[in-house]
Amino acid sequence: MYLREGSLNRPLSVWVRKKLTEENNQRYQTIADQIKQGNTDDAIISLKEILSSNPDDLVALSMSGSAYMRAGDEAEAFNCFDAAVKADPDSFSAHGDLAFAAMKCGQSDRAIIHFEKALEIKPDYYPAWNFIEALYFQKRDYAAAVNAVEKSESLDPMDEEYKEMQNALKNGYLENAEKMARSMIARHPGHPRGSFMLAHLASRAGAHEECTKILRYALQHHPANAMLRKTLIQNLERLGEFILAVDEAEGLVKLDSDYRNWVLLSKVYGHIGSYEKQLSAAEEAAKKIENNTKELGKVDLLRGHALKILGRRSESEQAYHDCIIRTPGNGAGWWGLADFKDYTFNQNDKLSMQKIIENKSHNPSQRCQAAFALAKAFESDNEFNESFSWYKKANNLRPNLNFNQKDHKKFCERIIDGFDSDTLKNQAEKQDNMPTPIFIIGMPRSGSTLIEQILSSHSQIEGTMELMTLPNLERKIIISGGQNFDKKYPESFRYFNEEQLADFGREYLNQTSVYRSDKPYFIDKLPPNFERVGLIHKILPNAIIIDARRHPMACGFSIYKQHFAGGHEYSYNLENIGYYYNSYLGVMDHFNDALNDRIFLMQYEENVRDTETMTRQLLDYIELDFEQACLEFYKNKRAVRTASSEQVRQPIYTKSISAWKKYERNLEPLKRTLGTKTLKRFDPA
Repeated sequence: MYLREGSLNRPLSVWVRKKLTEENNQRYQTIADQIKQGNTDDAIISLKEILSSNPDDLVALSMSGSAYMRAGDEAEAFNCFDAAVKADPDSFSAHGDLAFAAMKCGQSDRAIIHFEKALEIKPDYYPAWNFIEALYFQKRDYAAAVNAVEKSESLDPMDEEYKEMQNALKNGYLENAEKMARSMIARHPGHPRGSFMLAHLASRAGAHEECTKILRYALQHHPANAMLRKTLIQNLERLGEFILAVDEAEGLVKLDSDYRNWVLLSKVYGHIGSYEKQLSAAEEAAKKIENNTKELGKVDLLRGHALKILGRRSESEQAYHDCIIRTPGNGAGWWGLADFKDYTFNQNDKLSMQKIIENKSHNPSQRCQAAFALAKAFESDNEFNESFSWYKKANNLRPNLNFNQKDHKKFCERIIDGFDSDTLKNQAEKQDNMPTPIFIIGMPRSGSTLIEQILSSHSQIEGTMELMTLPNLERKIIISGGQNFDKKYPESFRYFNEEQLADFGREYLNQTSVYRSDKPYFIDKLPPNFERVGLIHKILPNAIIIDARRHPMACGFSIYKQHFAGGHEYSYNLENIGYYYNSYLGVMDHFNDALNDRIFLMQYEENVRDTETMTRQLLDYIELDFEQACLEFYKNKRAVRTASSEQVRQPIYTKSISAWKKYERNLEPLKRTLGTKTLKRFDPA
């Protein structure tokens, strides 16, 4: 007879089989049924009777321990299993039971001793390896814990089932794969492969919160399993839970110091703005790469990005050059150089980039980035027609062309309808003694980084980064509205009361705390947050909103020639850019009408022509005194992550205002889509 393995209330052992009389066998079966049904008192009485005449009866001792364990008397269970070991020191199951009881009693060292003794007797004792893994992990003996993981995986009794489950997934039988995964977990709580499959299926369905729950449960049972932990980190990234992702990634490199894990740690440090740590982790990854030039080139790229953000230009350039040398087909290295905006390419550089672009065996993303870089090289040489042809080629190489104008129109209509004047009246109460967020919103490439740099040079304002906090909170709000009110977002916002709105606001402030110090103001500069003005207004009534706006032709062309790391699906096509810009104006017109003076408009062209006047007006709006440092923003040594990182480290210049006119003939699709009405708003004459 077997007890269910993995139960926290019962030992793992196989009860010892002996040649028993039919009468005794029936008696043991009755007692086993009593234990199973929770009738431990009667079971213990019967077992005491057996042991009074035969104190060394292994079956009775093991069952007694099980009964006491089930009854919650772990100390007495320990005594029973200890007696079983003394009666038969060569029984692996007796040692396993005692180890389990010791673990439950908090005697981890003794538990390890007896699990290891059980494994000396029976090396393929699968459950023991699982428990040893957890025990060594608790002791921070990560090498021993990882060794236990490897042993348990090699002995997994469900290996054939796992192969069947993989085949089911491969052939599209998702329900079958899910059933098999759940069956594995039911028989062995937190089974790594079953949990991994179930988490994968949850993530595939977009149920990332459920995916996280599955993985965390599995890691409670298998804390040293690097596969589970890495998957959890990646899922936390999808959810925007970057602080939690960092904690897990730091734990991962302790378990497994493979360079890929250091690369992952480097990336998650970047998510929270810890750029020095990001660089350090990337350098640690480089140290661990042996005789793999290609992989080292990828790490060079990561180092180049981090160094650029930190303002260490010469080192960043060298890292990009190293990347290019080690991975000749890596267009990202060339774009890293081009994104400095003022980098000078020679003729050989251009030929090298062209080779990457024309070689269809290279990854489309790498060819795309090389094309953007080549276009910038020709632009710097004032070869504008040649430059535009490569910009067009670069955008045509973008792999994710999935922007739909009709869908976006419906989305904007839902935003406007969902946040009408009546809905906007209901807000969370203003909270005193809390930091005030300053949201800089608008189109990308509209001067938002310049505004951020000016403001973050003020002694009372903390500069952060393009935070994903609000979009991730919005996702939770969408789920909450659906669950509580059966309403879609943003209509659901009409049903949250003031206290619930305040709770959302507090959650936002709590989640952003890692990015800021104790200054009374901090900046959240994520341009697409213009779609969330209604959300900001309702949950953060203290917030300041700045609309960074730029001439649509200048802004549109700047977007078109920028390679974005992700998102901005509309940016690949001039007509889509024009359409998106008009949608942005429509949304902002609505919120400006509904909120009166709630939003400060900062026009890029006015800002660069008369920076001091605009800065003073902006600080007056925020209700802060003017500081000269705001005009000397280029001296600010803070890390800057955006595409404008190099421009904002220089004094103001106005040449970018009319740069688009050199390409005016090529930009006709953008001009046509924007339309006369929009253009007259910026060129009234």
